[in-house]
Amino acid sequence: MIVLLAGLALMSMGQTVLFAIFGPLGRDMGLSELMIGGVISLSAIAVVVASPWWGRQSDRIGRKPVFVISALGLGLATLAFTAALEAGRAGWVTGLAAFALFAGTRMIYGLGVTGIQPAAAGWVADTTTAQERTGGMAMIGAAFGIGSILGPTLAWLLSGFDLLLPLYVIAVGGLIVAGFAWRFLPETRQRTERPTVSLSPLDPRLTATLATVVCVFSVIAGLQQTLAFYVQDIGQLTNVETARRVGQAFALLAAVLFATQILVAVRKPKPKRILLLGLILGATGAAVLLALPTPPGILVAHAFLGLGMGLAVPGLQGLASIAVGEDEQGTVGGLVAAAMAGGFALGPLLGTALYGFWPGAPYVLAIVLLLGAAIVSFGRPPQSPPRHHPL
Repeated sequence: MIVLLAGLALMSMGQTVLFAIFGPLGRDMGLSELMIGGVISLSAIAVVVASPWWGRQSDRIGRKPVFVISALGLGLATLAFTAALEAGRAGWVTGLAAFALFAGTRMIYGLGVTGIQPAAAGWVADTTTAQERTGGMAMIGAAFGIGSILGPTLAWLLSGFDLLLPLYVIAVGGLIVAGFAWRFLPETRQRTERPTVSLSPLDPRLTATLATVVCVFSVIAGLQQTLAFYVQDIGQLTNVETARRVGQAFALLAAVLFATQILVAVRKPKPKRILLLGLILGATGAAVLLALPTPPGILVAHAFLGLGMGLAVPGLQGLASIAVGEDEQGTVGGLVAAAMAGGFALGPLLGTALYGFWPGAPYVLAIVLLLGAAIVSFGRPPQSPPRHHPL
């Protein structure tokens, strides 16, 4: 479990650290806000494409090989992306050439790292009962919370040395986790040559949950991608000052998110209940960010966002897992990961496009989406019992 959580945390670090450092660096290399958001979005599209496939492989060949390969991909692809940033910072590539290089290496990252989450979700589902499932999935969320803390915290603490140093740390960590997983991670699913279960995102058991996942992660990604611009433009800050202030806000968000998901793991509440509460609290955080764009207001807003997402994410994961049978757990984990990535593909593009129109527009959209999802979730009927397929 420690190996799984370490891999999930590093995967999260590889995502959240970019929100603190890539915006200012990209501007210096001649990239527009929309191009910077486009790099993140294209990477997320790669995750959308690859996640269901990785989920099916974890059901077919086992959780361990999928996890090991993806952890190795995390380390190597992060090194490739960091090398691309080094080239851009040295002036070897700028503008459209830099955009193409960053997007290409980040898409390789998305394709390679994607198996970590469905493998971990399948492993947790294999080792928990239906009653324990929400708590088990909250541990996955807690690992992402740890990574969300460490990613921006590294950007904050190491910004005085080198803005790219956190990426090197993450890359080495991914290679170490791959080695430990290969040596110590126990397998929980027997390899089978039979065809894996075909599970569609349009399956009526999953459509509402997956749509809400896309909505929530569009909000998360859009707010994260535009915060550095928001903070820098309002405060007229340097790149280093922006990275520090954004890192502080993200670290607080992640700390609250982590503590909330630990509480969920211990208490094991009903997933629909915590989902509804989380969506309302998240909308409150976006409203505070819109109304009080001061350093204290930004911190308060991210505390609300951390609390809201800390409840909503395990609620969504729990709803998806208990809706399907035991032989579909890896596959549904892949679909949830794809839906999350879909949000990360859509959110930065929407956020940066709206930010160019009016800096407050991304936060208005976040309020509307989260409250709309809450209304839909409140009226959602009880789920039907999961269908079981023979192995």
